[in-house]
Amino acid sequence: MQTAEEKRREKAKQLRYRKPIAKDLNLDTIKEELWDIQSECEDVHWYCDTDDDTLINALDGDEDEAYEFRMMFADLCAECERMADDLNEEWVPDCFDRFFVAIGAGEDYGGLLGFDTYEQDYFGISCTESFAEDESKKALKQLTKDNLIAAARQCFRVYHSYMALRHRYDCLKASLDILRAQNTGYLQIVQHIEEVYDKAEQESCGFKYKWCSEVLEFDRVLNNLPQEAWIQ
Repeated sequence: MQTAEEKRREKAKQLRYRKPIAKDLNLDTIKEELWDIQSECEDVHWYCDTDDDTLINALDGDEDEAYEFRMMFADLCAECERMADDLNEEWVPDCFDRFFVAIGAGEDYGGLLGFDTYEQDYFGISCTESFAEDESKKALKQLTKDNLIAAARQCFRVYHSYMALRHRYDCLKASLDILRAQNTGYLQIVQHIEEVYDKAEQESCGFKYKWCSEVLEFDRVLNNLPQEAWIQ
């Protein structure tokens, strides 16, 4: 037989669908994402400031392009901070999370979560998503037509602003990952050359015996370098 505590827990679990959110499209997630993007942009700023030559080299020595690249991250960081401030200071409808649940955003944004009043946290509610959407639709129907239109307009403004910043970040992040990967490859080549050189010098007594295997390996590595590697 269930105890009173177990009954409260079970009832709260069954009623999670009454306070649903789209997992990857809700107000708290948007705020967290803006914070994370800011943090990443600040990391890029630190990376560029402490190793500016690496970025310039990765961009084939184009200092103007490197400067523009840094400025794009700085501008994105400022825009995220501005939007985060706006979300705290400007009007965001109370029905923001319910609005996106009601229009089926869970299908494209990670499914739905429901708030458990006993656990005081959100959990998956995949088996009752239709009930969650219906519950959200009922709540929206309580608004007047004018209030619903105003709320919908503001919800989409927040959505479009967030998605635009997210898209800008994804594009810049992809470019940065490519540059970092290129630079990592260069560093690995340089490190390998240094290791081969050290072995050749040691085993040949300062390259006195030029036909030992280590010297031949060093020559092979140098001969296989692309011509661009010799450009000063």
